[in-house]
Amino acid sequence: MVPVEASSARAFLEAIIAAFSVLGGGMAYFSGYYAAQALAQDQPPEIVAHRVNEGIGLGFRLISPLSIVALIIVVWS
Repeated sequence: MVPVEASSARAFLEAIIAAFSVLGGGMAYFSGYYAAQALAQDQPPEIVAHRVNEGIGLGFRLISPLSIVALIIVVWS
């Protein structure tokens, strides 16, 4: 079994948390933006819910490369 230093494991865990924070923030931004657009157009709740889901998907698609970059930056620093 390969010994693992506690400091390196903690640094890797912090990098993963940073990456998921970037991803979650992007998904929350896009879902809120799409929901605000639908609410401004007086759409019914079903359409607003659909727009929120579209925003979450778009946020995941656009921000996931940035979250990987954040992971790399935190691991290297």
